[in-house]
Amino acid sequence: MLLGAMPSSTDDHSPLQIRCPSCGQRFKVGADLRDRTVECGSCEHRFRINDEVIQRVKKVYPGERRDAGLARFQRVPLASSMPSNVQTVSYMEEPSPAMLEPASPQRVIAGVVAGVGMALMALLLIFGAVRGGMLDGMSTLNRQLMAAFAAVVATVLLVYANPRARIKAGMFALLGGVGLLSLPIVFDEASTPLAPASSGSGSGMADVDRPALADDEPDEITMLRETIGTAPLEQEQKRLEEAQSGKKVYGLWLRDLRESNKLLVRDYLLRSTGADPSSHPYPRENSDYLMVVTGIDLSLNELSMMASRFGTTVMVYEEIGVAEVKVNNDVFIESPLDKLTNKEDPAYYDLNKRELESIDPERVSRAVARLAETEPKIYRADITGRMIELMRESGLDFKGSLCKALLVWAEDLTKAAEVVAGEVEKLHEMRAAIPKEMFELLAKAGHTRTLPILDAKWAIDTSEWTDVYAAFGPAVEPLVIKRFPETGGVLRRSAVTLLRRVGGEASIPVLEAAKESALSGPQDAELRVQIDRALEAVRKRAGR
Repeated sequence: MLLGAMPSSTDDHSPLQIRCPSCGQRFKVGADLRDRTVECGSCEHRFRINDEVIQRVKKVYPGERRDAGLARFQRVPLASSMPSNVQTVSYMEEPSPAMLEPASPQRVIAGVVAGVGMALMALLLIFGAVRGGMLDGMSTLNRQLMAAFAAVVATVLLVYANPRARIKAGMFALLGGVGLLSLPIVFDEASTPLAPASSGSGSGMADVDRPALADDEPDEITMLRETIGTAPLEQEQKRLEEAQSGKKVYGLWLRDLRESNKLLVRDYLLRSTGADPSSHPYPRENSDYLMVVTGIDLSLNELSMMASRFGTTVMVYEEIGVAEVKVNNDVFIESPLDKLTNKEDPAYYDLNKRELESIDPERVSRAVARLAETEPKIYRADITGRMIELMRESGLDFKGSLCKALLVWAEDLTKAAEVVAGEVEKLHEMRAAIPKEMFELLAKAGHTRTLPILDAKWAIDTSEWTDVYAAFGPAVEPLVIKRFPETGGVLRRSAVTLLRRVGGEASIPVLEAAKESALSGPQDAELRVQIDRALEAVRKRAGR
């Protein structure tokens, strides 16, 4: 701190730059202190302000000083003066902030929609390109147009969804588009284009695929072919003739069949006729369908009689192998549930009997389950006969419920047992599951034809089939005795139980021999007790 007068704020002279001669500290003072004595505020040394202590600072204007260090403060970059032999460091360009940001929800959704859309279109082009599929009758070119549209949309969405890898996304979309475009060429079934409605033929098939008709064919037959649209039927007839399979193919011209019921009709005909699964209904004008039933052994009249379950046969055209059927769509409507379940309702039996006539397996199954728990009062013969017919039909998975209902409704099980035995043998040949109720009905009827099948099942699973096996009574004794030497463990105990329940004189020596061969172990002791009880029961039954 300087002692002395301070410069006045009203002084216009510039302050002087001075330096203490003792400590070298620099100060600024007013010009009015020139030639006056002052004291240094740092070392308290007194000195006079004269030319010896006043510092002369040279003013430098821009561009006057040639100092290389000042180049760093330039606003405009200067030319590099770096020597050529010095290697410089290069850095990567700073990445765009958009490249570091996470993907937005819109882009994620766009990518998912693109992938799922291409997958769904591929599935449609594969599974929809069959008879009865969504693309039935659509030409290959139209299917490719659909695939191309899906590919373009997916490409746009994938490129938008991948801003950091647009080229890779575009290449992926291009490969997917090529795959989609190739699918209609590979899966070209049912790609015959439908004829326009204005053609007046109502055939639903292009004329180029129709086999040539005989020149001497009557005009009315030709008109009938065009009205019905028999091109697919004629193609199938030609195929079977060339294959020489011995099978037949016929057509059902189903009039006024609602689209919601066509699959029920198709499945019913497949079950009832054993037709080839390629049998298919072809749509025609005015809610009509041509059902081509192929690979059957029936006649056209027999086929039309089966169609009476859902309609009335109007005409049979033997010349072209077609039967015209007027469909009654009311048979596809289920009766009110409150009436079907109310046993006190007068219409209960009648309505459930009608449900048994339905071609819908689900409705029939529910009606059978209801009748199995109902006391038979009326329509007993009709309901029993219908249940036996259902037992003969293939493709039904409620045969056990049918047997349970027949045990309630059938007055004489002889006819039902014959049919059930045949179905048991078919299921055994097919290695399919056989419901226990079928054997229970056979045991109730005393039908023993299928006992060898039951014996084999009992040998595999004694806990499941022992009681059912025993229900056949003495008829099972020879089979059990024949298998007895091969038994052991649980199976031998079950065999002893069976002989105790149904055995006769022939079982006594078998049981005595088994008792003698039993060892002294704890399990064998338990077996000997069971054998003793079995011998006691058999001897009592035999009168010994």
